[in-house]
Amino acid sequence: MASFAEFAVRDWVAYVVGRQNIQKGLLASFLEREFGFLCQVAEKEQDQPPIELVGDRHLLLLRDCSGDDAETITSYLDGFGDRLLGDDKIYVALINLDPVLDIEAAMLRRGVRGVVNANAAPKLLVRFIHAVVGGELWFPRHLVSRCILESRGQVSNNDDNDPKMPLLTVSLSEREREVLMEIGGGSTNDQIADHLCISQHTVKSHIYRIFRKINVPNRLQAALWASKYLS
Repeated sequence: MASFAEFAVRDWVAYVVGRQNIQKGLLASFLEREFGFLCQVAEKEQDQPPIELVGDRHLLLLRDCSGDDAETITSYLDGFGDRLLGDDKIYVALINLDPVLDIEAAMLRRGVRGVVNANAAPKLLVRFIHAVVGGELWFPRHLVSRCILESRGQVSNNDDNDPKMPLLTVSLSEREREVLMEIGGGSTNDQIADHLCISQHTVKSHIYRIFRKINVPNRLQAALWASKYLS
């Protein structure tokens, strides 16, 4: 997966959603200043990005969840259907999410790329957006691991319907399997490089080949694939 620095800014557009107009405006200014994104602010908290704004560019949709309850956030994501799980040109991230809501796991399963709780420092927000746009998941590692374990519990052990069979048609090297297991555990590219004692460039090359071999568009789908087909 390419890093943010390898993406052309002109290939991206940002859309900021939320109920607090001043906050949305500040976020849009922040994105334009720090990243050079073309930004648009939604007029209403449930607005979807207009087709003419996005075109064929990648979309970073940043929702400010200040004052939102779980139902409001979930209702907004429902408007995308299954796109967030399969469309690798839309990256949804949530900021100022109230941790009391305890919905991070549900957001991960819906295809949200990352979550930051309230009062994140500007430097953390920059790191967060760099990671999300670079294709990484920004969730607590224990949460990603828990979701994967839950997914494994849904896998049938019926030999006549063994869901691990598709692995037989996928030829992964030992190193690719190690990288994929790291992704399944929620590791970032930096962490994978440290754990396996390889360069970040090598990590990215492995991830690119893995995505092509297992036919997935993003890190979330790769983690789910690993939970089903790798022991």
